[in-house]
Amino acid sequence: MKKRIMRYKPELTAFFIYTAVFFVLTRFIIFVLPFIISLVISVVMKPLYDMLRRRFLFRSAFTATAISLLVFGALLAIAGFLLYLVALQAISLFERYGYLIRDYVNSPELFDSIRDSLLSGDLLSTVSDVAVSLFRVVPLAITFFIITFALTIFFLNNLSRLKNALLSRFQGEIHDKLSKAFSTAYMLVRRFIRSYLILYIITFIEAVFIFYLTGVDYPLAFAFITAVADVLPVLGPGTVYVPFAIIFILQKNYIQGITLLVFFLITIILRQILEPRIVSDTVKVHPLVIMAAIYFSIAAMDIWVLFYVVIMFLLFKVLRLSGVLVSKNYGSTSKNQ
Repeated sequence: MKKRIMRYKPELTAFFIYTAVFFVLTRFIIFVLPFIISLVISVVMKPLYDMLRRRFLFRSAFTATAISLLVFGALLAIAGFLLYLVALQAISLFERYGYLIRDYVNSPELFDSIRDSLLSGDLLSTVSDVAVSLFRVVPLAITFFIITFALTIFFLNNLSRLKNALLSRFQGEIHDKLSKAFSTAYMLVRRFIRSYLILYIITFIEAVFIFYLTGVDYPLAFAFITAVADVLPVLGPGTVYVPFAIIFILQKNYIQGITLLVFFLITIILRQILEPRIVSDTVKVHPLVIMAAIYFSIAAMDIWVLFYVVIMFLLFKVLRLSGVLVSKNYGSTSKNQ
């Protein structure tokens, strides 16, 4: 029994180290998130950076800054667009149902409620809590954005240098395995991100079709919000589909409401079929792994479970393809891939 366990000592060591590192990172995610986001953006945008440097002979600092401005400008544009949509829908809802708010404001019950809240101190406490939260969140968000932007420029400009500096500390076989591990990890991360971008594009196209068919106002805008909500498995597209279906049913538009719910169920079924297939094809991950990761994430209502399972599998795949982990039974797995 001991010999059988010792045979898998490298795999067990890698598993426990990965679990410990993942646990620490998730516990202190607010501190390391700018580094993770900037590093992921740098890895994804590295081919564009290399192409601009090679073809147009741009300076490295200028190229890194231009690409960072492009990425973060696009993110700000998306955030601004979402805020605009929220404001637009709020105005539309107020115009449609404003009479209910005006009736409530003019009612004596509101005055009595405000008076009781002032006397008890609840209203002042709530207002002060909200003000303190805003004073904390706004500077934190601005600082987070600036630091992430600066780190993205740094990583884009120095990614190859950092890799070479790390590899230069090792010689011989270890150097070769680490170099192959970096190349394999870079390839798999790009494929993984690309596969999920394909899924979110499919979600967007499905949502556009469904919203147009059911007569939802601003179908393109809400299809985009649906695709963004789909990024988080805890939320998912149901956070957009279900409220619209309920609104239609309350307005006695039963056909539109039921149609929206039916298409939502079809979307869920298609997603469960397509996601394991697309991800496994582009990243060469077994569909059961992706299905298990999705199920664990939804069951635990925690997106970190999805990241933990998928990243663990990708890590072991990288270690095996690069020859860092070698099976004692049949030699390097990389020869059998």
